[in-house]
Amino acid sequence: MAPLRFSANLSWLFPELPGLPERLRAAGSSGFEAAEVAWPYAEPPEALERAARDAGLHLVLINTPPGDQEKGEMGLGAVPGRQAAFREGLEKAVLYAKALGCPRIHLMAGRVPQGADPAAVRSEMETVFLENLRHAAEVLAQENLVGLLEPINTRITDPRYFLDTPQQAAAILQKVGRPNLQLQMDIFHWQIMDGNLTGNIREFLPIVGEGAPFLFLAGLLCFLVHPFSLHCPSGLNGSLVPCLPTSVPRACADSTGPGPRGARQSWGAVLPLPIPAAGR
Repeated sequence: MAPLRFSANLSWLFPELPGLPERLRAAGSSGFEAAEVAWPYAEPPEALERAARDAGLHLVLINTPPGDQEKGEMGLGAVPGRQAAFREGLEKAVLYAKALGCPRIHLMAGRVPQGADPAAVRSEMETVFLENLRHAAEVLAQENLVGLLEPINTRITDPRYFLDTPQQAAAILQKVGRPNLQLQMDIFHWQIMDGNLTGNIREFLPIVGEGAPFLFLAGLLCFLVHPFSLHCPSGLNGSLVPCLPTSVPRACADSTGPGPRGARQSWGAVLPLPIPAAGR
């Protein structure tokens, strides 16, 4: 089995730096060889590609556009009436992925519409999601790209997010039945919704295309067990660099916020890349 590889999630790391080009440079100088970012769309793709190349990084994951965030949208894949906007956003994501050499796109499901009963709209939203995912699978296959589904917990992070458990995501992936659509494993969300990480990882690992954030657990230990907490100054505007094991590049961490939630912010942004399915 291939060793785990780690990327810098630049939506979380280096928050003191103003833009993605600067964060890419910081990630490269911190020892990373790969990076990911939720929404790169504020910068021209050519500028990001040049910054990543200069930093010695390759981009490994971006998200589809969130939609109209001023109206509370956080993805459009399962949102009734927003199919055209989802497909337009998918085209934009593919354009960026191709320009950046990025092989994976997180296809964001989106939120239950404001004021709607989640149980009442669940069937309709799943139908919309399946339709959009089948379309996305065709588009992505033409460009040799992989689409990912990430369950996001509805107990803490996003109470109205449609896709919230690995079981729900796996069932949807099975219905779509396309090999270039896979599961994005974020054990932070899985633990909050269901626990049983050992059982769930064993069950769903064969369909995982990207995983995160194993170092959340290391960060939790750093906050709860004082002798494990060792930090070194990074020189980046007073940020702290966790002294990780030698197999993991140092990462600039946001040290604010005590306790497990602070650990999520500091360590969860350092994300393992593709995890081989069992038996590979």
